[in-house]
Amino acid sequence: MTQSKRPQLTGTPRPEHPRPILTRPQWLNLNGAWSFQTDPDQIGQAQGWPNALPAPDVIIVPFAPGTQASCAACPQDCQAVWYERTIADLPWSSAETLLHIGAADHTTTIWINGHQVAHHRGGYSPITTNIAPFLRATPNRIVIRVSDTTSWQQPRGKQAGDTRWPIDYDPIIGIWQTVWLEPVPAVRVSQVHYRFDLAEQRLTVITQLSQHSDVDIEIELQQPNGQPLYVRGSAKGRSAVSLSLGISNPRLWHPEDPHLYPVRIRLIEDETETDCVESYTGLRSLSVADDKILLNGEPVYLRGVLDQGYFPEGWYTATTDSALKQDVELTLALGFNLARKHQKFEDPRYLYWADRLGLMVWSEMPSGRIFSEALVTDLTQEWTALVRRDQAHPCIVGWVPFNESWGLWHQSERREQRHFADAIYHLTKALDPTRPVVTNDGWEYSTGDYWTLHLYDSTSAALQSRLASLTQNPAQSIHDGPNPRSGALAGADPRHLPLLLTECGGIGLVTNPDIGAADAFFYGDMPQDASAFLARTAELLNAINDTSKLRGFVWTQLTDVQQEINGLLDFHRNPKVPLQALRKLIEQTGSGPVLQ
Repeated sequence: MTQSKRPQLTGTPRPEHPRPILTRPQWLNLNGAWSFQTDPDQIGQAQGWPNALPAPDVIIVPFAPGTQASCAACPQDCQAVWYERTIADLPWSSAETLLHIGAADHTTTIWINGHQVAHHRGGYSPITTNIAPFLRATPNRIVIRVSDTTSWQQPRGKQAGDTRWPIDYDPIIGIWQTVWLEPVPAVRVSQVHYRFDLAEQRLTVITQLSQHSDVDIEIELQQPNGQPLYVRGSAKGRSAVSLSLGISNPRLWHPEDPHLYPVRIRLIEDETETDCVESYTGLRSLSVADDKILLNGEPVYLRGVLDQGYFPEGWYTATTDSALKQDVELTLALGFNLARKHQKFEDPRYLYWADRLGLMVWSEMPSGRIFSEALVTDLTQEWTALVRRDQAHPCIVGWVPFNESWGLWHQSERREQRHFADAIYHLTKALDPTRPVVTNDGWEYSTGDYWTLHLYDSTSAALQSRLASLTQNPAQSIHDGPNPRSGALAGADPRHLPLLLTECGGIGLVTNPDIGAADAFFYGDMPQDASAFLARTAELLNAINDTSKLRGFVWTQLTDVQQEINGLLDFHRNPKVPLQALRKLIEQTGSGPVLQ
């Protein structure tokens, strides 16, 4: 990552609404230039920095320090950074003013005019706090401290900590999603969830309120013919209200027709509107029958790609909303219908474009790698918040709380680790009973709705042989070498579930002259050129296509990232081989005939 010496700011970066699933017309984007200071010795609190930063530089929010887009240098070993901004008169008067931070990695403390107002743990979950009691006439000073650690006891995904695998990348610290203010009433809509029953043709809207209330809730759903549907009910002293609408001849959300229904939710007291939010939903159902995956009652073959979610210049943060849209468009153009967002909960704007353009998504929790009470606490809290944040998006068709037993290395010997994985599965089902959960993607199945395997066998014969052996005996080792992992844990038999190959491929091709083959990471032997790369890709996709038990696959991976050069695209989103040639291979996989 590189930095410019001084920011060249033209307009507000990332000006679009950061939470498109739930919007109000009035809000204030705080992205842009902030005062910034690193705190490598962590002396800021003791020296009174919450009141004012002593010698700040400038950073461009929402880009993490150390990235080119942030224009702010930050040593990789710095574990505390500070932000400061003064805001003038707010263009509203309201009961409460919420300060939102989309995400900041990892522990965030906020002061308003010297008063501490919030403390948050978690590098991916949103931060929201009411700052109204601490505001004065003008001006108002916001100070934010964000600290991180190198510990693998916290969920950090593929950000390198105190040890680095060949598959890890440079870490981040600090704010990496939009900061914004929003005026709201004391009793307001805080979240909305949707559940569609295909057989009953009924949509249930679950409105979460900021507090217990007797307010009335009115739901308006705009139909494709322009006619609205309404339902109204009372909260009756509760903070969550479920209201249902029958929908005749619903236009179902599907990758080939990602229709979205506009939704308006109003809160009403004494026949006066007190809050109004705009939302949307896609009507679709997910189920499993006879080991097949059903979307809207019809079998669907998942053609997925592993997507790490790193971007030129912004690293963890796309520099523009168009860059997020482009990643969705490229994924679809390659012939995939699913993205597995790997070890990162993505910006909600990505989900918005997936909703609109018809890309299915698996959302995956960033892992820790050391099992401890700290990891149990942090992961449970953050996972819960993220499922609640995103479950309204129709594009999400699966939750993945764990990957390859990371942080759960000893499930076979230590019962508490297996209990934790199983408990997160059931917690997720309690939060969202409508979606499949892949509890531990890759191997060591204990509980879950699909059986998923990670196999990087470099020939079609080896891949088919391995899959055949595992389907005969799931308890056998999934790969050779040290620290073997079984396909399923003792007492668990997933053979009745849909079988998916959720990591495969990983074929490398160096297109970046700055990366030598000796420094690169990939699977198998390196093809000599683009033609050999395409031939190897076709061979493995043929093996997948010929395995009739498979209900889908996830190819590694969409783009190169640092030393990992096994992307179908390079880091700047340029295809390594003609895109149409890849699309032809990928679209035919799962259709039955042998690929050419």
